[in-house]
Amino acid sequence: MPTAGEGFDVRGGKRLVGVTGVGVQKRSGFGYVAWGQGARQGECLIAVRGTDSGPDWLSNFRFGGVIGPSGYVVHVGFWRGAQSVLPQIRQQLRGRNPTALHVVGHSLGGAMATLIADSLSNMGCPMKLYTFGAPRCGVEGHAEYLTSKLGAENIYRAYHDTDPVPMVPPFPYFHVPYGSNAYRLKGAGTLVSVPSHLMPSYRASVEGCTWSSLPVILPKHNSFEAASEWLSQASKDSGPFIMMSATALRLILSALDWIVKQIGRSAALQLFADATLLDGLARLLYSGALMSIELGEAIGNLMNAALRFMGRTAIAAASMTATFIEYVLGMLFHFIAAIARRAIDMLD
Repeated sequence: MPTAGEGFDVRGGKRLVGVTGVGVQKRSGFGYVAWGQGARQGECLIAVRGTDSGPDWLSNFRFGGVIGPSGYVVHVGFWRGAQSVLPQIRQQLRGRNPTALHVVGHSLGGAMATLIADSLSNMGCPMKLYTFGAPRCGVEGHAEYLTSKLGAENIYRAYHDTDPVPMVPPFPYFHVPYGSNAYRLKGAGTLVSVPSHLMPSYRASVEGCTWSSLPVILPKHNSFEAASEWLSQASKDSGPFIMMSATALRLILSALDWIVKQIGRSAALQLFADATLLDGLARLLYSGALMSIELGEAIGNLMNAALRFMGRTAIAAASMTATFIEYVLGMLFHFIAAIARRAIDMLD
């Protein structure tokens, strides 16, 4: 895969300085804007590095959403970071009329790159978005809109299957391109892995490849029915060993998204009107468990699979209450956040 320096004047580019954090904030170098040379004359590259986005964003499970550039709810920390560099980017673009825009970011920089691309999507020139190990940055409606706006074929999301950062924040956030498995690459081992998030690991995975020749891993469970069958086994103490398994975590989070959709999108959106995410989500799942035997079994299996992923013992389905569901989800979300936090801290 070619490097930015081969087609763009990176040395002569404009360095971006932005503000990160919600509450406690800091200014830091965020990336650069560079113009094309040779065959890429007239094109523009906007690169955003992985960076620390504040001490609390990963572990704060209040919704933390604001209206973003296209009118949809997005993560407040990522949007504030993007807003802090957008004036500098617009200044570099003023009067230049680029023939194409390439926006790229790694880690939290990938989430910011997504919102920068969203903000610049009406410039009237072709745009491509590239992210590596990026977290989710907007709700489902935003992911659907931006995928349609840019075109799924113009969004290149690469991630390692054992990288914890693309698995956060949890519901209600979604990745772009919406509905796509993207470019899933083999990370280190089978467990959730901090080294899999680091840029040297991504460089090693893509070195010498084009996008079409990347060694992509196809998903083993391509439907909820298949995942549900797996979860029913994973929820049992006698089932497969799943503690810290990256596959288990992906299936757990995918099942959570599916279950919420079965209960209803409108009900899910009401979570944020008068409750914290954990409290509202727990009440929603508990109501779903009362709706049908199928949903009740799926939610019970989901809770027990989550417990076993964290190395804890499964419990009887009869013990499921809204309070217990909130307790398990709280442990799971903080557990994932702690791992992702360690990965991000290693970038600085």
